[in-house]
Order: sequence, then C-alpha cells, then structure tokens
Amino acid sequence: MSIQNKIVLELPQVKGGNKLYCRFICSGKVGRYFKEKTFYMELNENIDSVPKSILIIPALSNICPVAWITGADIYVEEIDQQFLEAMNVLKNSFQKLYPKHSFKGDIKYKKIKKNKGYGKKKSGLFFSGGVDSIASYIRKSQENPYLLTVRGADIPLSEKEGWNKVKNHTKQFAKEHGLTPFFIQSNLRTFLNESNLNKDYAKQGLRGWWGGIQHGLGLVGLSAPLSFIKGMNKIHFASTPLLSNNNKLYSTSWGSHPLIENNIKWGETKINLDGTRLNRFDKIQIITDYIKKKGSKLQLRVCWESKKGQNCGKCEKCARTMANLLAEGVNPSNHGFTMNEKLLQYMKKNKKSFMKLNKVQWKILQKKLSVKMPDANSEYYHFCQWIVKVNFQRRRKDFFS
Repeated sequence: MSIQNKIVLELPQVKGGNKLYCRFICSGKVGRYFKEKTFYMELNENIDSVPKSILIIPALSNICPVAWITGADIYVEEIDQQFLEAMNVLKNSFQKLYPKHSFKGDIKYKKIKKNKGYGKKKSGLFFSGGVDSIASYIRKSQENPYLLTVRGADIPLSEKEGWNKVKNHTKQFAKEHGLTPFFIQSNLRTFLNESNLNKDYAKQGLRGWWGGIQHGLGLVGLSAPLSFIKGMNKIHFASTPLLSNNNKLYSTSWGSHPLIENNIKWGETKINLDGTRLNRFDKIQIITDYIKKKGSKLQLRVCWESKKGQNCGKCEKCARTMANLLAEGVNPSNHGFTMNEKLLQYMKKNKKSFMKLNKVQWKILQKKLSVKMPDANSEYYHFCQWIVKVNFQRRRKDFFS
C-alpha cells in the first residue's frame, strides 16, 4: 500500500510576541524536499493579535509550490478565504508558466475565515535598497509606504555582518524619507532542500527553484502578519524587467510575474507587482532624475555576488549599474559603489560571462556612454573607454582585451 503524498500543517504559534513558528509533517515523496519541519519567521513587531488564518500564510506561501509540483495535498486547520482563492489561481498560473511541469494537489481545510475590518489604506513596499525597490519607492512615495526588508533571501541567516549593513542601510533610507522600516527574518530558503528541488525540477523551462518559483510568492507571503497589524491593504513588490533585442520588455517564466504577485491577496490586502512596464534603463533614469532633483546621496545595493550586504564593485551587475549611472551623468562613488582597481582586469578575464548575462543592456550602454563619456581625469574613464570599444558582435571572442 502506497503512502499518501501530503503535508499536514499544525496551527501556527507565536512566541515572545514576535516569533512565528509553523510545524508540519510530510509523508510520501514530498518529504525529500524539506530539510526542516518547522517554518520560522521573526519580526520587529508584536503579532500576538493576528488571527491563525493570517499567521499560516507565510508558511503556506513557501510550502504550497513544493506540494503542487510534487502532487501533494496540503492540510490546514484554518485558512483565509481570499488567500485560498488566490492560491487556487496561482497554482494555475504556475502551470501556465511551466506547461511541461505538472502542478497538482489541493489545500484541505477545516475552517475558512473572512478577515475584514483591519485595512487602513496603508501600503507596504518590499525594500532591498536595489534599483527596482528604490525606483518603486520614488513612484509610490506619496503613499509613505512601510518598508519591508527581509533576511534569509539574498542575505543568509548565517551572515550577521551583511545583515547589519543591510538593516542600517534601510534604517538610514527610512530616516531620510520619513518612513517606518520593518525587518523580517525567516528560514524560507534553508527549511527547503533547494538542492533536491533543483536536481529534480530545474529543467524544461524552470531554471532554478528560488528564482523560477519561490521568490515572488514566498517573499510576499511573509508580509501577511504585518499587513494585519498595520492595516496595509496594498503591498508593492518591485518587478524585475527583462529586455529583448529591440529594447522592448518581454515576459518570461520566472517566480516574479504579473500572473503571480498580481493575483495574491488575503483579507483586505492585495499585492501589486510594480513597474512591469519599465525596463532597467527607465528605472535608473527615475533614480538619477530623483538624485539630481533632490541633491540626494541615495545609496544603492544591487550586488548579487556579495553576501556582506554591500556592492562588491566587480561583478557583472555592479559593473552594469555603475556604467548605467555614469551614462546618466551620476557618479557611482556617491551612491554605494567604489571603483575597484581590479574591475577592468576582472571584466576582461570574464568577458564571455559578462556579455552572455546581459548582452542587450551592454550594447545599449555602449551607445549611451559613447555620447556621455566621463572626463579623462575621472577614475571611471578607462572603465567607460573599454566598454565603448568592446566588439559585442563577435562570437568566438566576444570582447577584445
């Protein structure tokens, strides 16, 4: 007799007023995709008064996709009505994004709750300090949104120094703009066996579990308890735009997508995937216009290589952002970057990977910098000169030295 493939969640528990725990039991094949059987998150706010049907949302947001792709049913004591409706839509959304995979399994519940009366027309914004979230803040600044910064996604739970830098950066940004920051820590990545998920499912159009499936829904779900406490009826999540060869936006199968975030809801709260019609150059221009208008020393945190909470100054994303700022007449050294002496050497050494990652954007930057080159005495002059002279068309040797 085969073992039923299922996940059974216990009622979530709040300890110490701000720590949320949700234990669960797995049976069947789905169990190999979890390293821990307790989902955890901690906030800098008391959540004792939050209903269980809202408290279960962070765990479900990160567990449900694993259940769906493995065909497991999910059992809960109680669930928010709006969130249940949203999850049924999202299961179909993932199926549309990844038609070669199968998303099955249902949420089984004993009680369904309607959570009303907490909305105060407040908003929240997931905030990393990067181009996307800062551009979204500028666009939504009239709302004075609460800033929501997460530890456990790009900054690991084990990285204390990096987290302190990120936390201080968010606090400083909030102070300068008269905002209130909230900090969320969670094992949303480490409680999963991401290695097994990637090994078994990162194929047929799905490039990786975190990027391809988890990060949109998983991160957004963390805000549910805070939304209830603070009366947030709208939460913004900045989009990650992609460019096609003709500098037009295109849609791709990714864990952050209008089919995902824009369909997430619970109680009186809805999610907005912000800036889906803006490409990265549009967002950089929003930021540089703001810097010039306000005389701001706005600090950006964009690095995808460093886990230390700051920009490494030599990876492709750092280099591309620095070049983009320079193309708009803004000095990167005033906004979170330093000119790493080894940057140009590193770019030449890793020229193929640099072009492969974002060839379209580099070609556009080449044109922009050719008409807006820094002065010869600028520390960025040789960096920009090299970009302008690179032959992006060649295949065997994509860049010259």
